Amino acid sequence: MSRFGIAALIFACLAALGPATTNAALDLTDPADQPSDLEIVVIEAPGCIYCHLFRRDVWPTYENSQLAKQVPMRFVDLNSKAADEISLQSPIDSLPTALVIRQKAEIGRIPGYVGPESFFHSIDRLLASAP
Repeated sequence: MSRFGIAALIFACLAALGPATTNAALDLTDPADQPSDLEIVVIEAPGCIYCHLFRRDVWPTYENSQLAKQVPMRFVDLNSKAADEISLQSPIDSLPTALVIRQKAEIGRIPGYVGPESFFHSIDRLLASAP
């Protein structure tokens, strides 16, 4: 396959995904209103294709799960004030990053995009080991 053919294939795949915009500002909620002292905060950025994939592949299943009723998930733009208010264990170096938070302090993370099955295994492990 020629370079042009490969470039056209990549472009077609990206176009099929649709615009990679985030709705982080629309998902912000006050964690104090939540029933649990744990929450999952997904750090994302506008134009991040993997953030788009996370919202498409992982978020709908999580949103409808029993776990979501106990440990809510919200989305925060990496460049927002809300992201600065989280006490991180280390800098965010891949997006999206799902953080397990208690009282605005990170207690665990899943860096980068992982598919739904890996996400649920990882989040179960993180929540089970939460202090």
